[in-house]
Amino acid sequence: MTKIKEYMHKKMMWVCRNIYYRVKPRFFYTSPKTMAALWYAYNMDELPHFAHPRETNELWMSINLRARKDPKARALRIRCADKYAVREYVKEKGFADILNECYGVYDSFDEIDFDKLPNQFVLKLTTGCGMNYICKDKSKINKEELRSTVATWFEKCKDYGLKTAEWHYAEIKPRLIVEKYLSQLGESVSLIDYKCHCFNGKLYHIETISDRDNVHHTFNCDTYNPQWERTDCVMPQYHTPRRMLPKPQSFEYMKKIAETLSADAEYVRVDLYEIDGKVLFGELTYTPAGCIEYDYLKEYREDMCRFYYATKK
Repeated sequence: MTKIKEYMHKKMMWVCRNIYYRVKPRFFYTSPKTMAALWYAYNMDELPHFAHPRETNELWMSINLRARKDPKARALRIRCADKYAVREYVKEKGFADILNECYGVYDSFDEIDFDKLPNQFVLKLTTGCGMNYICKDKSKINKEELRSTVATWFEKCKDYGLKTAEWHYAEIKPRLIVEKYLSQLGESVSLIDYKCHCFNGKLYHIETISDRDNVHHTFNCDTYNPQWERTDCVMPQYHTPRRMLPKPQSFEYMKKIAETLSADAEYVRVDLYEIDGKVLFGELTYTPAGCIEYDYLKEYREDMCRFYYATKK
């Protein structure tokens, strides 16, 4: 009987993966829950329980599907996942002081006047993930090459997020935003990302991304509880903790920012930086890693889910 169950399970997962491979992104609008279930099965090798989530990945997906049907949550998610529109939301919450300097927002590449930009800056798309260009020396820019890269961004974002059930990205108007390039101690030390995972306006933990090596695409990932005690909930095979990071100078202010900016949502990850004791805002993320987080140990994914229910309003 056990072997039969195993065979049937493998067969069902094979079917799910093959359907997922073949289905078009726009299928999400026909059946969002089915698309989300296929995405989950494709990655986790089992079907999800959206009605009663057991762990964080199921929870993130179920929250995201609910938010699409709720007019208030829907509007908030579309607004705050927009890397430019979110700036006004941060101001409204009283944290204008943490916004990075913005040089401009543009509907197309040709609108950008590079002569007016500083020597170093960051160019990125206002929607999606990973579509950014870091300029450390303006004199070395190949504009035609960059124009081509930006064109692929705009093409990619037409259906971006639909196959991973991250519907809000597809509903954001794609624009280009140019911001100040952030660095600390020159180029010798990479900035630390402080990713504050919050449920119902309460901070669960802070995930830190440090020691980035952009050449080899490696980094170190650790997690800390709200008392800045390392929790080691990251799976060792992914990121082995190398050192205990010092508590940020502005840690209490960071917690206040994270819980205030997350108060209107069931879940959101608030990304922050600290340079010379000053907090700077990164972004708000509602669907980390497409709602498929491999790095966390299962018991911590389950504990995050329990934390959500305990803090639910």
